[in-house]
Amino acid sequence: MLILAFGFLALSAVLDYRLRAAGVPMRGPFRRIGVAAGFVAALGPVVVMARIGLAEGAAAYLVGIVFSFAIGFVHSSLWPLISLAAGVFGFGLLAGSLVAVMA
Repeated sequence: MLILAFGFLALSAVLDYRLRAAGVPMRGPFRRIGVAAGFVAALGPVVVMARIGLAEGAAAYLVGIVFSFAIGFVHSSLWPLISLAAGVFGFGLLAGSLVAVMA
């Protein structure tokens, strides 16, 4: 679950970057979710590597790469919605997996 969380967060961050590059105006929480997802997707797997295991952190980066590559096959009109949904879903998975680990 933790690995999928980072994959969805990476997907949200990549889409946010692609939307910015295309000049699509997004305001409010939409932009903040993409930026926060980018930071967490970049640094989170490093923490996983240090605290849980190298294989799990590497798998988190790999899933993020695969998800980000797959977005190239989706029509660009769907990017804003997918970016928001992936960010919210990724943060939800991350919170759920952290709660499960602490319990």
